[in-house]
Amino acid sequence: MMDSEIQASGHTTPDEKRSGSNPSVPEKIEQADDARVLRSVDAETEKRLLRKLDMRIIPMICWIYLMNFMDRVNIGNARLYGLEEDLGMPIGSNQYQLAVGILFVTYCLFETPSNLIIKRLKPARYLAGLVFFWGLVATFTAFCNNFAALVACRLLLGVFEAGLFPGVILYLSMFYNKRNVSLRNACFYGTSAIAGALGGLVAYAIGELDGAAGWRGWRWIILINGIPTVLTALVVPFVLPNSPETAGFLTEEDRRNLVLLRELEVGQTKAAQLLHKDDVKAGALDWKTWAFAIGQFCGLGMLYSFSVFLPTIIFEMGAGWSRQVVQALTIPVYFLGFAVYVVCAWYSDKTQKRGYFCIGGFLTCIVGYIFLIANQGVGLSFAGCFIVAMGLWTSTGTAFSWIGVNNPRYGKRAFASGMQITIGNAAGVSAPFLFSNADAPTYYPGYGASIGLLVLGVTLYTSLHFWYRNQNKRKLEGKEDYRMEGLSEEEINELGEHNPRYLYTL
Repeated sequence: MMDSEIQASGHTTPDEKRSGSNPSVPEKIEQADDARVLRSVDAETEKRLLRKLDMRIIPMICWIYLMNFMDRVNIGNARLYGLEEDLGMPIGSNQYQLAVGILFVTYCLFETPSNLIIKRLKPARYLAGLVFFWGLVATFTAFCNNFAALVACRLLLGVFEAGLFPGVILYLSMFYNKRNVSLRNACFYGTSAIAGALGGLVAYAIGELDGAAGWRGWRWIILINGIPTVLTALVVPFVLPNSPETAGFLTEEDRRNLVLLRELEVGQTKAAQLLHKDDVKAGALDWKTWAFAIGQFCGLGMLYSFSVFLPTIIFEMGAGWSRQVVQALTIPVYFLGFAVYVVCAWYSDKTQKRGYFCIGGFLTCIVGYIFLIANQGVGLSFAGCFIVAMGLWTSTGTAFSWIGVNNPRYGKRAFASGMQITIGNAAGVSAPFLFSNADAPTYYPGYGASIGLLVLGVTLYTSLHFWYRNQNKRKLEGKEDYRMEGLSEEEINELGEHNPRYLYTL
């Protein structure tokens, strides 16, 4: 069956599904997603509502994540301005790599618990608290005087940063339905690429302060990045609403329509949006949860190592560039990664396809790493950096949306997304060691290991794609209709992804 015959997340009736041989069935399936919603909320009203949400929510969460990512990875920029020397890290040791990776120990430990409790609290205030405390830790990291103090700060930074990313992914799913969420996730997650670019720009500018007031440049980089984060935390509760039902910037009609748009999707009942122990258990026992988690481990391992070591990789290309020039050269690499990701996310929402972009992104990264391994001159190696960036954000960002849209019940979605992010971020512990000082300037072992992880990721995402495709085919042919026997309409709607009317997003 061709892809056009299996439209993602469709809604159809059992009679239509049993008519698998009828040529009109594909057309019905393609139109079913929108038809059910538009009978209650017309397209123009939905667009107007989305504009209101976008103007209020998206800029703030993008700014928060910009601060988050810069505070986490600016250690890569700081390295070029005396960090290791000032803190007494021996030349040739892996203490720097340890300081980078240790953050992810606490980061991973606190992600899933945070994801399970955020909805029990006021999400906007909870997120503001996280921003405030990691901002304080990030700011005071500038005052470290030895390696032990740096490690302690990185561990604390991981504690408070852990809840932000999974929390925002869940937060967005409260306001945007699955047809519209991928592009919003892209704006949010893609900000990490902008953070990398701005980090290089800020480091380039702040590097001129090296020696001012008796401080080395690395201290200024960390301090000036940390202070805006603390100030941002004071504004967050006044901008972000806690839920659609309490969003003060929406009219009463807007709030009703927003809740209705979410609930009219198959599986999106009021009960399904509560945290149930059985849903959490179902997430833990589902092989797809772990396939997504391992796939994201492969992707985020590449993303974190690439983001932290990009200045070092460019510096070691042998072109003789100054530290300031190296910082500037990271900027276009990140901007290209962001631009490609946003375009792919827009097209992903338009086509309601996700897996193709995860797989294609990883394959693109493999090509980029091959360019770097070839080491056939500065031009080819620098081009490899651009190609890697084109695939990294697209593949890892789309995977976050893919797992969410295929888990309509909140408890399972919270657990599955939490584990995907937790295990994915666990790669941050080992990622810094892919680029050991002993392997400079070619870093062949690191590039080779990166390609191996990417091949594993391609295998997992390809398997998920074909499994979803096969399940959709079974539902369209009526082979899953037995699940509805003896059930009321309300009970059928509570089946979540097992509802025969629910089609997976490919």
